[in-house]
Amino acid sequence: MKSIYLILSSVSLLTLASCSNSSPTDSDLNPVIADKNYPSAFQYKTSKNQVISPYRPYNVIDVKGMKPGHLSRDPSTAKKDKAGKPIPSTAKIFRIPEFKN
Repeated sequence: MKSIYLILSSVSLLTLASCSNSSPTDSDLNPVIADKNYPSAFQYKTSKNQVISPYRPYNVIDVKGMKPGHLSRDPSTAKKDKAGKPIPSTAKIFRIPEFKN
């Protein structure tokens, strides 16, 4: 009986919480996005899925599914381990730009 009561009270609290007017913004979910210290990439031609990295060798990077303002990494700037494989966490970070038509 206690388990049913706990389940019903949990469901009712979740229902009330989902009815609130406040919704988290991107900067609430990821505090790194609020930090503006990362350089912005450049739009590649008129594509909204590709950008030019702000780091040498200025590769074109696919950012499909990412929104302007989000952060991404340039895999070509990653350091390599002893076996020669890139270490993704060492790749330089850049910001996705606002896309123009």
